[in-house]
Amino acid sequence: MTVESRFKKALAYGLLQSGVFSLSRPHFEKRRAILLVYHRINDAKDPYFPALSRTIFAAQLDYLAGRYLVQSYDDVVAWLAEGADGAPRVAVTIDDGYPDTLEVALPELERRALPATLFLSTQPPETGRPLWTDRVRWIVKYARTNMGDESARLTRLSQILARLKALGQAQVDQAVAELEAELRPEGPDLRLLSWDDVRELQRRGISLGAHTHRHYMVSRLDDATLADEIGQSVRLIEQRVGVEVKSFAYPNGQPEDYDARAIAVLRSLGLRSAATCRHGLARPGNDPFQLPRLYTREPSLPLFAARLAGFGREERPASSVS
Repeated sequence: MTVESRFKKALAYGLLQSGVFSLSRPHFEKRRAILLVYHRINDAKDPYFPALSRTIFAAQLDYLAGRYLVQSYDDVVAWLAEGADGAPRVAVTIDDGYPDTLEVALPELERRALPATLFLSTQPPETGRPLWTDRVRWIVKYARTNMGDESARLTRLSQILARLKALGQAQVDQAVAELEAELRPEGPDLRLLSWDDVRELQRRGISLGAHTHRHYMVSRLDDATLADEIGQSVRLIEQRVGVEVKSFAYPNGQPEDYDARAIAVLRSLGLRSAATCRHGLARPGNDPFQLPRLYTREPSLPLFAARLAGFGREERPASSVS
């Protein structure tokens, strides 16, 4: 940890202990929504599939439950559209859809009676195949071809994912197939969320939004594939679970990962909002199809609290998006 990081952590801890975050809320936190984004939540400590630990997740939920009004994503977005009068509201969102959403996140949410929204990529429950991003992680982890030590593998994994996220569907599919042929992986199959799991999540209070079918970056797709990726994910959720889909989250969610064409498709399908992964607080007047969210992988609870209170920089985080 750098000296600067230690100083920030110590300062945030002092502010949290002093109660200044609570005292500042009437002045600093008016007319804003805090849309939190999570991905994997588990204690596997697998660097190829990074996750927030259950302990940190639980501590963050305790903090939210004691200090904020936590509502579903759709309810918070509606409140923003009405002008966001009063104290800030929080929405917990989880992207992609992994077994730990059911096995770890849901029990912690239920213990505190907190709602959440899962933005689901529908290929895994529909086909039994993992998303291409997870396939790449699996290939590199279990490669039999010599790639060096774990550090070297993780460095190459980061480079591969960054390169492939800039490509279209056919290029991604070809590159993943070539990578698998080159590295000859051999390992246990990835565990995936099933439609029965998704229905169980919905039955127990998790709202559902769409996150494309196969998790390609939508700005890199041709018009027909773009419409199919978004439309198929919306239709499958509605058909398999029997709920109306009102919201969407862009895969990777940085400004270069979505475009006006994607927004037009979302509007044509009758969706009402879309979440990005631009790091920031949502405010009235924001484009409802380009809402920012706050990252939650900060292990320090004081720094997490500072970000929620608006004291942290609204910056693009290090690459951690699946």
